Amino acid sequence: MAGRPDADEQTNSTIRRKLTALRSLFSYLKTYGYTGANPAHSDFVAAPKVPRDSKTVGLSLHDCRRLLEAPQIEDPAIEDPNKRIIPVGIRDRALLAVLGYSACRVGELVKLRVRDFRTNGEHRVLNVTGKGNKERTTPLHLEAVEKLAAWLAIPGIGDDPAAPLFHPQRSARNQGKDGFRPKPMTTRAVEKLVERYVTALKLDSNVTVHSLRVTALTTARERGSDIVDLQDFAGHADPRTTLTCIRSRDRLSKSPAYVLKY
Repeated sequence: MAGRPDADEQTNSTIRRKLTALRSLFSYLKTYGYTGANPAHSDFVAAPKVPRDSKTVGLSLHDCRRLLEAPQIEDPAIEDPNKRIIPVGIRDRALLAVLGYSACRVGELVKLRVRDFRTNGEHRVLNVTGKGNKERTTPLHLEAVEKLAAWLAIPGIGDDPAAPLFHPQRSARNQGKDGFRPKPMTTRAVEKLVERYVTALKLDSNVTVHSLRVTALTTARERGSDIVDLQDFAGHADPRTTLTCIRSRDRLSKSPAYVLKY
């Protein structure tokens, strides 16, 4: 079919994922009487190897802090403090904080509702709906709580518990001062938002919205979090998937090459 990539143009992870889907399909069919062979079984075809680390770029702690603080929340050129606030900046800081401190996927972020930000005992948490509609409760860091509270304090944002947690602004030029649309942001809108701040800060152009998830998991692992807790935090079904999201930021510095002496 025209415009369709050949098999040799697809990544190993894509091919492996498709083989897994085929194997699962034929295993399912056998429960309903199918007696033929499973053409995707490892006896017939070998799944290509996939590197442990994915290609997503992680952020250094310094660059992550710069990204979290990148959105401008006040216009110093305006004298009236009541008109100085930039609502879009407040939204963007809250949105980036949720991504950076909850390690949620962008698809999970856009599904969040106002009611999903709640209190659980002494914790402020997010109820995140992940893949397969699986729900998990994620405690939030104080910084994310404060930035979310500032966003929800904007008139009309936190009034309806069933409303989306993050809305697109009504017009690009007014920075949210003319209000926000009563619908959720799209995944593409969030991706472009992160891309815009990455470009403004002159960070690695390969940094994406998923980089915040990778950075959160990597930082938590470096600071002692158990892999099982990280798996639950990330919403992964398999801890091996969690490991692919964790980067070894200091791998080169700890290389055996530096201890050699002849």
